[in-house]
Amino acid sequence: MSTAIGLTHPEQLDIAGPDGMVTRGADQEWYPTLWQRRAGCGPTCAALIFAYLAAAHPEKRALYREGAMDRASFIALMCRVWEHVTPRSHGLNRPEWMVEGMRSYAAQQGLALSPALLEIPSARTKRPDYETVSAFLTAALRADCPVAFLNLHQGKVKELDWWHWVTIIALDGRRATLLDSGKELEIDLALWLETTRRRGGFVAALTGAEG
Repeated sequence: MSTAIGLTHPEQLDIAGPDGMVTRGADQEWYPTLWQRRAGCGPTCAALIFAYLAAAHPEKRALYREGAMDRASFIALMCRVWEHVTPRSHGLNRPEWMVEGMRSYAAQQGLALSPALLEIPSARTKRPDYETVSAFLTAALRADCPVAFLNLHQGKVKELDWWHWVTIIALDGRRATLLDSGKELEIDLALWLETTRRRGGFVAALTGAEG
């Protein structure tokens, strides 16, 4: 029997807009330049994770010292993160680049961060089974850490955009709750694993060993 697991305080990812409207998470469309808006899903995802870790884990406060969750302040964080979690010509389409970028950003803030990576190969015969994926996500969420999820092909999960990073905040059996474009979305993650036609991956910035 599956056990639901999620972030302790998902409301800490609420961001207040200039018009008073509150979004759950951020939107890459907030970036100032056209290229950033087109390719910025990865650094947007990383910025959300850093903001949550800074709020939920006092020892990680340096990841976002300001801690302000208004849109203007968060855009400033997104732009700082972009300098480390930087999309290439085809975007941030390799999960190891997310790992490297997160580590680089944290190091600039004086913190040692060792993100864990679970890669999903394009060949179905080489992919981990869903129990392995679930265990990876559960361990991260139990450590109160959101998970970055790279989906290069949505398979039969039509709610997902392809070639895209999103942020997983909860898991209940096959169902994952994620943040994308300033809103919550629930998907059948096991169906994605079964039907995606490209590689992908999951990155957990905080492991249990890091506290």
